[in-house]
Amino acid sequence: MPVSHHEGRGWVADRLAAARPRLVIDVGAGEGIYAMLMRPLTPDARWEAVEAWAPYVDRFGLAEKYDRVHVGDVRAFDWPATPFTALLGDVVEHLPEADARALLAELKARADHVMVSVPIVHIEQGPVGGNPYEAHLKHWTFEEMDELMDGCDSFRGDVLGRWWWTR
Repeated sequence: MPVSHHEGRGWVADRLAAARPRLVIDVGAGEGIYAMLMRPLTPDARWEAVEAWAPYVDRFGLAEKYDRVHVGDVRAFDWPATPFTALLGDVVEHLPEADARALLAELKARADHVMVSVPIVHIEQGPVGGNPYEAHLKHWTFEEMDELMDGCDSFRGDVLGRWWWTR
């Protein structure tokens, strides 16, 4: 679905505000909830979205919520050379495990901060509303993601786990 569970959003907001990023890249923007809720916390930041499913851009008015919207698969995204914070709210479970691991390794090599959230309960999900990118391809446990994110600052809810990695 184009929106994630609300659990831990305040936790993310606190870290995002403290990071004071100049560029936030919201990967898998969906309906744009992070920009709607958290952009006011970063008034000096530029916000960009990466969204694989082009129909979401118009459906959710993403061009009005972000300074720039990139339509395409994040695995082919050209990350900026300038410092940035990446938000991956319920994204990596939609990728094959090897691709998710490669994406997170690349982000840890390039980004200043990376926020990842994934369902930590098993949720079967196929394509939603014709969007094949909504299918869950890997069911992560809290422990698996915690290890992958190097045991960084984390939040463990009943439904979601969230991690905030800092260079």
